[in-house]
Amino acid sequence: MGQIEELRAFVQIVEQESIGKAAEQAGIAKSAMSRKLRLLEERMQTVLITRTTRQWALTEAGRQYYDKGLAIIHSFDEFEAQVRNENLALKGDIQISVPLYFGQVSLSSLLLEFAKAHPDVRLTVEFSDRLVDVINEQYDLVVRISELQDSSLIARKLCETRHIYCASPEYIANSAQIKTPQDVQAHSIIQFGSTKRPKWTFTTPKGKDIIVPLKSSMNSHDGGFLIAAAEQGHGIVRVPDFLAEEPLKAGRLVQILKDYRHKTEGIYFVYPAARHLPRRTRALMDFMRARFKNNETSNQLV
Repeated sequence: MGQIEELRAFVQIVEQESIGKAAEQAGIAKSAMSRKLRLLEERMQTVLITRTTRQWALTEAGRQYYDKGLAIIHSFDEFEAQVRNENLALKGDIQISVPLYFGQVSLSSLLLEFAKAHPDVRLTVEFSDRLVDVINEQYDLVVRISELQDSSLIARKLCETRHIYCASPEYIANSAQIKTPQDVQAHSIIQFGSTKRPKWTFTTPKGKDIIVPLKSSMNSHDGGFLIAAAEQGHGIVRVPDFLAEEPLKAGRLVQILKDYRHKTEGIYFVYPAARHLPRRTRALMDFMRARFKNNETSNQLV
């Protein structure tokens, strides 16, 4: 039995969390899969998986072997594909997690366009604002709206976003004028999160930050609800530019205090540094980055 075959068997066992399920996936007997694992551990002279009739867990050596081994398998498969001239068509699975509203508003159409162009690529897309464990949850790509802190991960910038201040045309027409950040204190505030007394930061054209204490009249963690509330005239909202792009274009919202720009935040593709990035995954990442660069938008996402 070759070492690559042993490694494939081990990866299947880890990902299925079961020798039996891994054997079923591979189309072999459970005893044969169990023997592959035993021979691998004998050759490595260490226990990779602790297992009893009721418990199953990777050892530290097993975790390291899995992380490195997965990259080796991906590299080997891509090399074989190139040798067989099969690399002309992208194929295989891509599992990606994207922020809920940014994904729905800005990425959904791009993901569908990529899927249509590459029918042999199977996308699994999670739209969620939860903090994904990139390594242990086995995502190929994760999109995050934040700076990268973990040195075991690699980040490539997709675009940038900034918060802007908006209200409905009707609200602006029927309320006190808003010419300075301090004027906002006299208005109804629609606030993201549960903070009843938020402090908004406004940055002047010269780069000076002005912090204005406010009192919220409505609160929510749901970006869609915040936009709907602003559109219906409930007050002023501060939201990421990508969330307000369509309502602004349609005239349902108007941007206020345009000269007071909020600081930009990067939006990044994130993936494990120790894991080989398959060509299909690189292609998806490059495709979306190119689309953001080529499509100039009024909210200046790139």
